[in-house]
Amino acid sequence: MLFNSILFFIFLSIVFVLYWSSPERYRKLILIISSLIFYANWGITEEGWIGIRWSFHFVSIILFSHGIHLLIFRYPNKKKLFLIVEIIALVLNLSFFKYFHFFLNILADLGISQKIFEEREVFLPLAISFYTFQILAYTIDIYRGVITEKKSFMDYFLFILFFPQLIAGPIMRFKDFFNQRPSLNRDYIYSGLWLLISGLIKKVLIADPMGNIINPVFRSPEVYSFDQILLAGAGFSIQVYCDFSGYTDLARGSAYLLGYQIPENFSAPFFSSSAREVWQRWHITLATWLRDYIYIPLGGNRVSELRTYINQVLTFSLGGLWHGADYTYISWGTMWGVLLSVERFFEKVLKLKTVPTKNLFLIILKILFIFYLFSLGALMFRSQSVSYPEKQFHSVEIMLQLLKGSYGNFHDKVEKEFLENQGDGEFVKSVMGKEFFTTKQIDYLDTFTFYVLMTLFFHWIQYKPEHFARWKYNFFLLFVVGSLTFGILLPTLSTTSQQFIYFVF
Repeated sequence: MLFNSILFFIFLSIVFVLYWSSPERYRKLILIISSLIFYANWGITEEGWIGIRWSFHFVSIILFSHGIHLLIFRYPNKKKLFLIVEIIALVLNLSFFKYFHFFLNILADLGISQKIFEEREVFLPLAISFYTFQILAYTIDIYRGVITEKKSFMDYFLFILFFPQLIAGPIMRFKDFFNQRPSLNRDYIYSGLWLLISGLIKKVLIADPMGNIINPVFRSPEVYSFDQILLAGAGFSIQVYCDFSGYTDLARGSAYLLGYQIPENFSAPFFSSSAREVWQRWHITLATWLRDYIYIPLGGNRVSELRTYINQVLTFSLGGLWHGADYTYISWGTMWGVLLSVERFFEKVLKLKTVPTKNLFLIILKILFIFYLFSLGALMFRSQSVSYPEKQFHSVEIMLQLLKGSYGNFHDKVEKEFLENQGDGEFVKSVMGKEFFTTKQIDYLDTFTFYVLMTLFFHWIQYKPEHFARWKYNFFLLFVVGSLTFGILLPTLSTTSQQFIYFVF
């Protein structure tokens, strides 16, 4: 059940009415049942009624982890053993479904076994990466003594299953959810409705059309010039931001309408002036999870400088692997780990400031440079295998074509290669026209520019929320904008809703 579908809004409306019209003692149960229906709908849609097995698989994981928690509280002297058992079980579960095929292909690449074809890939249960991290964080917090009281089965069940954040986060901690007293107040209603509107605009009006504009570049990067490849990287950066932050807005908006507040995952990331700041503003709940449960246990920055750099690179490499079972994701994560280490080296060892603070021109230049690096990373992140009738290109080949082309595909590249192979360029031009050797351009650049401006607008709202605050409770404005948004998007929501990018992680 996609958030950007009419089915979801019907579902949310029914849950909303049932939830708030029922006695308080039944409300958690209503949310649990609703969340089970929400998750089961995915499996049934994918595989028919046999797809219900994935709901049983998910529930069994929750029951197993809750049992471990009870054992830790009952036998605290054996808590390390119980923690290790859960970590092994959950990591094996995640590894089998998400990395089994990738592991076999690594063996094939190393010449240890034969190549495993793509059709042998194991089915991937929805949200497995997100709920695995959320469960692990909860258990580790019990082990560390951060959580000192055991929660009831119903409370824990709802914490993991809560459908607004179930599929793609935010990755919640216990403090983000427990101890809230759900209430339907004016602030939650207006906040929820505005977030639903902004989420739909980001996803349906910006992310999906932007993807259609830039997709051809990622299928045939060799026929596009360096500036068009970089533009595609910037376009995908905007697409994935609007797609994922749009999902987060829809998740948070739904939660507000049900009386809960869940954490923000983005805070104007493209206004960042350093790699460190990027990860304070982008996918915030994942970045803090990696910091608290991988980077710090590895020693963080409390060890030698060299070990600190290794910890940063290793943490972000694992973060890249979490995103997907492919060399491209690992390369992307490693790139960010290296960038963070380089920044730290300049600041801690060379004692050089990497972030200007007073000169506005230099600040803007640094922001643009960080966005350039972000766009290069986006080229790596977006690289996927491409199949043609005569040949198949692996995702790594596409990634290398994109990165090489981002600085080497000049506008005269095709003609130069043709002449180097003793071709008669003038004859070909006279027969085929001068445009024969011209590299391709991204279509609809005017629309592309509009999406950039819209993204900057949403960044401005996140960066300076006080400017929007005075309009937040304007019912007339909310009604007009909401009516226009749903009116324009109704045909799309009813027919061709596209999956969110992070649903595959």
